[in-house]
Amino acid sequence: MNKATIKLHKVVRSSAARLLSLSLLLATMLAVAGCAMMALPTPSQPEMETLREQSTADLSTEAESFWKAGNYPLAELLYSRLLERGDLDRASRLLALDRLAESSFKARHFHQAKQALDRRAAADKTVLGAWPWHELYIRTLAALNRQDLLDTHQAWLTAHTELPFEVRARAMVLFSEYGTRGGDYARTMDLLAEIHRQAPDDASRLLLERLYSSALADLPNDQLSALARAAGPATNVFPQALILREAARRSARATLIRPATIAAASALPGPLLAQNATRVASDQPQALLPMSRDGVTRVALVLPLTGRFGSTGQKVLRGAGAAQKRLTQQGRKVEIKVINAEAPDWREQLAALPASVAIVGGPLLNVEALKTLAADGALTRRAVFAFQPDLGAVQEGKQAWRFYPSFQDQARALVDLTANQLGIRSVAILAPKNRYGQRMAEVFQAEAKAKGLRVAANETYPPDDHPRWIHSVSHLLKIPEGFRRNKNMPLAMPDFGAVFMPEDWGQAEMLASNFHFFEGQHLLFLGTDLWSVGLDNAQDVDDTYFQQAACPGAWWPETTGGRALQAIMDEQNLGQADFWVALGYDFVRLSARLGLGEGWTPAEVNLRLAGLKDLDYSMAPVVWSAEGQARQNLYLFTPRKDGKALVDADSMRASIQKTKDRREKRLVISREIQKNKKDGPSGSLTRDVKD
Repeated sequence: MNKATIKLHKVVRSSAARLLSLSLLLATMLAVAGCAMMALPTPSQPEMETLREQSTADLSTEAESFWKAGNYPLAELLYSRLLERGDLDRASRLLALDRLAESSFKARHFHQAKQALDRRAAADKTVLGAWPWHELYIRTLAALNRQDLLDTHQAWLTAHTELPFEVRARAMVLFSEYGTRGGDYARTMDLLAEIHRQAPDDASRLLLERLYSSALADLPNDQLSALARAAGPATNVFPQALILREAARRSARATLIRPATIAAASALPGPLLAQNATRVASDQPQALLPMSRDGVTRVALVLPLTGRFGSTGQKVLRGAGAAQKRLTQQGRKVEIKVINAEAPDWREQLAALPASVAIVGGPLLNVEALKTLAADGALTRRAVFAFQPDLGAVQEGKQAWRFYPSFQDQARALVDLTANQLGIRSVAILAPKNRYGQRMAEVFQAEAKAKGLRVAANETYPPDDHPRWIHSVSHLLKIPEGFRRNKNMPLAMPDFGAVFMPEDWGQAEMLASNFHFFEGQHLLFLGTDLWSVGLDNAQDVDDTYFQQAACPGAWWPETTGGRALQAIMDEQNLGQADFWVALGYDFVRLSARLGLGEGWTPAEVNLRLAGLKDLDYSMAPVVWSAEGQARQNLYLFTPRKDGKALVDADSMRASIQKTKDRREKRLVISREIQKNKKDGPSGSLTRDVKD
């Protein structure tokens, strides 16, 4: 068994018996993972008994944990077994079908994926109005090499004009990609021209043109060259105009089509339909997205290369350099201009860059620097992706973008674990009296309430006055005045099951010990990414007080993307990868995919971000809404003596329940002792009670 499998077992362990069962399941799945057409494996009798013993709720949680961990073969197996249960409600069954279809596809079991997609559509036909179902269906048919079914589905979408135009437009662009790949250029262009003519309004036509422009940007050179030749001489007709324009954009890097066509395509106008102009032809493109004319992506990085955060900035730069070299090997040229954010004239350096440097990464963890760029007007000249959790007064998706885990991302991950995976519905907050602590407390409280959790207590403490901390903890726990620790008289249970502590790791260690003094061993402690960073750098962690604890983070080296990045770092002799290296690496590759040039607009950036597909992140994946707001699906870690490990929700739930049961037992025994004291010595209890 390889190292990756062993580490995965560590992630999903819950007990010795279940670990053995999961090992058997995983071995079965790995044996067939490379086969695209093989049917779902049949578990052995012991494996089936293990699955049958689980309740539907436990099986659902198990399947979801594998899904979130990216273990799609096991997720596929468990969701298929879950769908055999007769006590699944409708919403859970539809979700299970969605998960089964996608996990089967990613496990390369395409027949199983198609069956799940067909069942999903039969169970709820409204899914046919959503793009994700059609995208997976089309990709599944293509993987099965079922051209007949692809043709049927394309004709069905063309005919059903009552479906949302965006769904039909995205489908036709995807069909065009497969058609171009197969050399069917004429049919591809006819297909796109037809859907363009069916667009109900100018906004819909513009959407289609932008989608196709983005798809063309990702097209390999040889396929674009052949497509451009088939498009013929320069024209303002869609889609030929966009094809020729993309060919012209790349012409500086390689001669794709004859010079006369390049010159003609380069002379195409920008927006061919003004906002209030009369339309000349229904198939005339409205806008040609601004992109780098010579095919080179130019990026500026504003990083601290000296001073307090100099080593951090250097790591980001190292990751950016690794991405640049990797892209060059793939035939994609990226130029990076680095500006030291600690230099007194860094703003002047940024302003002096040519307009072709359209995208900026940074500033790094410096809201004031971002405010300065807003005041200077720099945010209107370049698409700035700030490496910080909060953009302050700057509007995300309109003035700048975020490429860093937000406070909301952290709170969302913690609340999901607490409420959905552990079933804890009442929480408390203990935050330091500083700006960071109060801001994180506000965000966590808002997210908790939005998900229906009760915030039972909210307490603060002076961050630098350690002796006062125990008083803040006692107030949070509602400890009676004059309390003295008494083994035979345990405290009543608090009315919450988890405590959010937005503090760095060193401070959190001291805070947690106060809870144990007040018998809070059963509580779940929740931290921020400051814990995660601290645990990365800690040695011989004392996890005594953190048997039930969780903190979010965007980097885990054992993911597929993390291991791939480390392999590249090893190949280039660049040292060890971490979150900061991953940040630089992923940002440069994102920039290359966006390909922004002069004349970009926020709306165009948002469109490209929302349409990004299959970017293999090395850190936790980032997705953008149509409004340009980022959302990062963070990992959750728990402290361990050797640093940290991924949270195993099943094991954590069992540990919490065991500790609660022990404390409740002590309460019962204590009441019996008190009762017998009142009744007289004859009824006294003599047994020892252990904490």
